Order: sequence, then C-alpha cells, then structure tokens
Amino acid sequence: MKSYRTLAWRELCAQKVTSILILIAVVLSTVITTVIGQSIGILNAMKEQQADALAGKKYGSFVQLAEEQLAEVKSDSRFSYVGAAIDLGTIQLNSQLKLSLVEYLNHSYEMYPAFTELLEGRLPEHPMEIALSEDVLRFLGFQGKSGDRISLTASKSWRHGILPAVDYTEEFTLTGITKSNYVAYTYGMLPGIVGEGTASRLFPSEQIYYVADFCTADKKTMQSTVEDVAENLQIPELDVTYNIVYLSAVGIPYENPEGGGEDGMDVSFLRIAGIMVGGLVLLASGLVIYNVLKISVSKRMKEYGVLRAIGGGKDQLWVIVFLQILLLCAAGIPVGILAGYFSAESIFSMATSFVSPELFMVNDTAGLKELIRENSAGKPLFLAASAFLTVFFAFAAAVPAVRYAGKVAPTVAMSGGNTKIRRRNRRTKRIKNFAAYYARLNLRRSPGRTAITILSLVMSISVFIALQSFTSLLNAASLMEEMRLGDYSIINETAGFTEKDLDELSQNDAVESVAAIQFSLYDTEELVAGMSPGFELKPGETLQVVGFNEMYMDAYTEGKLSEEEFQRLMAGEGCVIKNPFPVVYEGEELEHSEFAAGDTVSIKGRELPVMAAFDGTDGFAGIGNQGFTNGVQVIVSDRIYSELTGKSEYQEMLPTLKETADRNLFDRTVEELCREIPGTTYLSYEDTDRQLEESYEQIRLLAWGLILFVGLIGLLNIVNTVYTNIHTRVTEIGMQRAIGMSHGALYQTFLWEGAYYGIIAAVIGGVTGYICTIFVEAARTDTIQLVSIPVVSLAGGGRNVCACLPDCNVHTIEADCEYEYCGFD
Repeated sequence: MKSYRTLAWRELCAQKVTSILILIAVVLSTVITTVIGQSIGILNAMKEQQADALAGKKYGSFVQLAEEQLAEVKSDSRFSYVGAAIDLGTIQLNSQLKLSLVEYLNHSYEMYPAFTELLEGRLPEHPMEIALSEDVLRFLGFQGKSGDRISLTASKSWRHGILPAVDYTEEFTLTGITKSNYVAYTYGMLPGIVGEGTASRLFPSEQIYYVADFCTADKKTMQSTVEDVAENLQIPELDVTYNIVYLSAVGIPYENPEGGGEDGMDVSFLRIAGIMVGGLVLLASGLVIYNVLKISVSKRMKEYGVLRAIGGGKDQLWVIVFLQILLLCAAGIPVGILAGYFSAESIFSMATSFVSPELFMVNDTAGLKELIRENSAGKPLFLAASAFLTVFFAFAAAVPAVRYAGKVAPTVAMSGGNTKIRRRNRRTKRIKNFAAYYARLNLRRSPGRTAITILSLVMSISVFIALQSFTSLLNAASLMEEMRLGDYSIINETAGFTEKDLDELSQNDAVESVAAIQFSLYDTEELVAGMSPGFELKPGETLQVVGFNEMYMDAYTEGKLSEEEFQRLMAGEGCVIKNPFPVVYEGEELEHSEFAAGDTVSIKGRELPVMAAFDGTDGFAGIGNQGFTNGVQVIVSDRIYSELTGKSEYQEMLPTLKETADRNLFDRTVEELCREIPGTTYLSYEDTDRQLEESYEQIRLLAWGLILFVGLIGLLNIVNTVYTNIHTRVTEIGMQRAIGMSHGALYQTFLWEGAYYGIIAAVIGGVTGYICTIFVEAARTDTIQLVSIPVVSLAGGGRNVCACLPDCNVHTIEADCEYEYCGFD
C-alpha cells in the first residue's frame, strides 16, 4: 500500500454491505430532491396553463380608451403584449346572465382559449359576422346552424356617462358555434365574438372606444408600469382592471384600485410555503444520510482505535473517513440526479395519458408531453442545494465518531463505548412481553441513535403531508370559486320571496345554508325624499337600501368586522356603506359622496353607525349579475330592512347544497318554486363547478403522481435506515442467538422496535405536518389560522409506520450474525 489514503477505498470494498447501504441512502435522498426540483417547473407551468385556459393570458386591461390612447399604449416598449377589442354592447339573456358582444382586433381573441373552441363553423373574420356558444343560442331560443342569419337587439352604454346609452337591432351571420363556457357564469357575462369592422358600421367613429388587454415585459414592475401609463394618459383608476386568476397563478402581486388593496394570493406567504416544503424535503433527505452514516461510522470506532494504535495521526484519520464519504457521494449523487431526472419525466409522461389535453390548450397528448418537456428543466439552485446538503450531512454524521476516536486513547477507542442506563425505579416488576420490554431497552440504550432515527422518520412523514397540502396552491380556479356565493341563484325582482319561502328552502334536506338579499333602489328626488336620508346625494347618485340575512352578511363582511361588531350589525345597531364610484368628466373627477367607518348615517330618522365602508367595485351589492347602479348603498340586517323601506320580500336566494345532495331532485324543487311564484328564474352553477374541477383535476393527478413517487422513495429510505440499524448490530444479535434467544423472539424484538419508531414518528410527524399545512393554507388565504385536520394526509403518512417494521429478511441476518459472532469473519 503506497499511501494510507488507499485504505479508504479498501475499507469500502471490505465492508460491502455497509458501503452499499450508505450508497443507497445517498442515491435515494438525491433522487427525492431531484424529482422535487424537476417537478416545480412542470407543476407551475400546468397551473399557469390552467389560469390561461380559464381567464386568458393577460395581466389586465385598460377599459374605454380613445384611439389616441390606444396608440400610446401600443407604442410603449414596457408592454410585451397589447391586444385591442371594442365593446359593442350587451344583451340580457335572463335575470342572471348577459351576452357581451365584442369585436376583437387582429385576432386578439386568441388570448381567450376558454371561449374560442369551435364545435362547428369558423370564427368571424368580416363585419356583421358572429360566433356564439351553444348555451347562448339556447338562451336566445335560436334553432339554426352556422351560416344562418340571427337578429340581435343589444344595448350599448359608455362608462362614466360620457355618451348616452343606445339600443340597436341588427342582423348578423352566425359563422361558428363555440363550446359552452360555464366558467363565465361566475361573472354573469357570456362572450360573443363579432367580426372585425362591425363597430364602424354600428357607431360613428367618435363613439368608438377600445379595450386594451396587456402583459408587461417585466413582471416585477407591472404595477408601477400600469400606474405610470394610467397617470400619463389620464385613465381613471376604475378603468384599469386586473386578471386576478392569471396574476395569482404566475405569482405577480398587484394593488387593485377597484378593491382598494392588494389582491390575489399573498406572495410572501406563498414564498414561505414553497421554501418550507423545499426545506423539509432537503432536511428529510439529509437526515437519512446522517442517520445511516452515523450508525455505520460509530460501528467502526474500534477500527479507528486500531489505526491510532499502529501510529495513525488524527489528521490521517480524518482524511480516511472524508475520502470514504467523498467516494460514496461522488458515486451516489450523479446516479441520484440522473435517476430523479428521468423518473420525474416518466411520472408526468405516464400521467398525461389519463388527462384531457384540451384543458391545457394543446391539441393532443403528444402536445401535452411536449409542454411538460419544455418545463422540466431541473432547478440548478435546488439541485446544487441537494448535493451540498447531502455532502454536508454525510460529513456531519462522521464528525462526532471521528472526533471521539481522535481525542481518546487508542485502547479506549478499541474497547468501544459502554452505555450506562440509570435505573431510577428498582422495584421488581413482572415483564408481560419480553420482546416489547427488550425493544424499549434497546431504544433507551442508544438515545442518540433513537432520536436521529425517529427524526428522520418524522421528516419523511411531514414531507408527505406538506406536499399534499401544497398541491392546493396549484389550483388557479380556487379564486374563481370564491367569486360567487351558493350553488344556485334564484331570483324574483317583482313579487319577490317571503320569509316563509326562505325558511322552507333553508329546511330542505338537500340544503346546507341559504344566503338571501333584499334590495330597494331610489333613483328620483321624490323617492329619495321619502326615505329622509340624513345626508345629501351628489349629482348622478342614487340611494340604495340593501338587506342581508346572516349567511349573506357573514360572507360579505368576512374579515372586515370583529365578532362583536358583526353581532351588533345583525341586531340592527349599525350599517355598512358602499360608496359610489367617482365620476370622471373631461379628465376631472366630479364631487361624490364618501363615508368612512365611524361615521353615522340616518335613514327615515334612524341613526345608524357606519361599521365599515367599501370603495370602488369592492363590496357592491346587487341582484344576480346585473352590475352596480352608481349611488350610496346602505347595507343593513334583514331584521331592520322592512322598518326602513316598508318592504319585507327577498329578491334573490342563494342556496348552498350539502355534498350528499341529489341535484336532480333539488332541481325539481326549484322548478316547482318557479311555477308557484310567477317571474321566478334560477341559475345552477353545477356545470360551472364541474368545469372548474376538471381544469384542476388534471394538475391534481400529475401532483399525486409526484407525491406517490416521493412517498415510495421515502419508504425505501426508511427501510434502508432500519436495515442499516439492524445490520450494524450483527455481533449483538449473534450473542443473543448464542445464549439461546429463539428466531421468533428476536424477530418480535425487531418488530417492536420498528413499531415504537413508527408510532412515535407518526405522532410527531402528524403534528409537524399539520403545522406545515397551516402555513401552506396561509399562502392561499393570506391568514395564519387553524385549519381542518388533514385526516387523509395523516392516514397516508401513517403508511410510513408500516414501513418502519423491519421487512428485511431477519432470518438471513440472524445466520450472518451467528457466523460472525463465532469468529468466521
């Protein structure tokens, strides 16, 4: 042997089983971190594609621009995309839905794949051509086909009252029928695509205004760019809208002038959740390395003592151990990275065979797989962190044993360490189960090894639970689900619904809760004077008194009022004010009414403290999706609504069904209500919910493929850890067999040890996993609060308990132990 350094390689070759176990730990841990890093780009791309399919690939829109303003926006290099369209007016389909006619310029409708999927025909290319969806044609009662003529009567109004509203009736050529977009029911506005050049035939040039959809070149400066452009072009704040679904999906924060605050998912919480889950994965992988290496290095303590006895120095001891670790890491990390890379691609490619490519805007499964390949580049920083932590934990595991061997006398190191157990309770007790008792003694005899083993199992369980919770952040449709209240909208604006109707609907077996609204509009001087408001309305403003029942008020004021304030509001001791829009005329904002929390308003002589106030479009109340009539809204409890208005009827009821409800049976109940009360219409959001769930189902399936794979690797890591623990105790096991311990008793002892490891780790891992779930949910709700216990995730994590049981061939190890103990090594 030319150099003592070659001893590092010789020892690895001599102790093949131990070396292989360490190598497996390095490979498996690197595989996990590689798969996670590899999957981040894929899942984020899937979420972005989902948001694109639902709401369009745009950051926001400038509404009602003059031609000169549109030209300025298009010439601004800070925008990477500007798509123009012209609003041609709306058609009332029913009390809940409207048809919006829009002329898209230069095929800008391509940014909206959700409503441009053709069932037959083609999209319009020439003036007075139109494409409508199946459900719109059904609402219109049109029985024709593409190529037929269709007559439409629409109403066109301009924002801020710059021009008087006009009604017109025109004939269009139906060039295409598109797939129904039930997601649009959430907004109450269904799209109709009109051919380019139609606006110039319907309106004079001075009445044509544009909508400009935009994306900025720099995501970080999106907010400042939009504000600067709006200020320079004198675009009112209310004429700037944001695509909250897409912005939240790509992680761009923004300040919504309509809502008066920051909207979308809190990026800071999202970043914390991402770092936490990534850190858990790296830490769990590192602890497995640490545990396996610590067990194996501690076993070689006597060998280190021998090296010291024959003249080896401390520095030489360090070099030998570190060379061994470097050799194992050099062999294991590249293999783990490659295995993780190809495993991730295989998982997602396999999962794509079960998903619908159309929902991700690709033509076939091959296109979806190509999309995945484009976004499957490994995260270099994550992979580098993985390799660094693997090496770090490997060295950290070896340091205590090597330091001890280097500090103490060689004879002491050669003799090995003796573990002392202090028995504080020396009372004689009967041992009911020797295997369980002996397993507990083994755990107490090596508290350091026990703690590290349990900790590595805890981290594996925590990662499994945290990853499942983290998938909820990948659902871009969650924001759209929160935009509406109830599973149905039942409206009657003439006769309305009595309190008895509301009670009967609430008591229906299929109904979980019902939100209800009462609405009165006073738009003339005589009507306003009859309400005796204690304030003066400004020009162009109306007075609106709105009553909410408790369910509606709870959803409306969520997070705005304390529990005490809410109870006072429902008792009729206060109100909420929705301030009117500021009207902009010739670039100047006109005077408007404005109230704030703490003010007091008077209606019919009743003084009502203002408990909260909303500005912009945030918090406006209306029937169905009819929009907002500008004015002061005084929102009160339904307990005092009749006292203020002299009316008691509800105009809209919004029932939420139980999960086990039979929708077909409930549909018949609602239809019966419509027959009993003339003028009643209803809208079911069943198709909307189904479409939103389908869009997320694809991502959830891909994410679960990743989670199951990570869980499998975690199980293999646990098995490897337990096997290593057993293998390093071959001498001890041989002695036990030599003094007469049976195969069954020995096997039961290992089973009990594994059970103790698993039960303790499952309890602690369940708690830490729940804490991780709280932080992940905070990224979705922007609030740190207790959440429901993820029972399914905890049960899944409990699988690791079973994996802790030593399923390796104990009988084979027993034979090896006896052989080695007898001195035939």
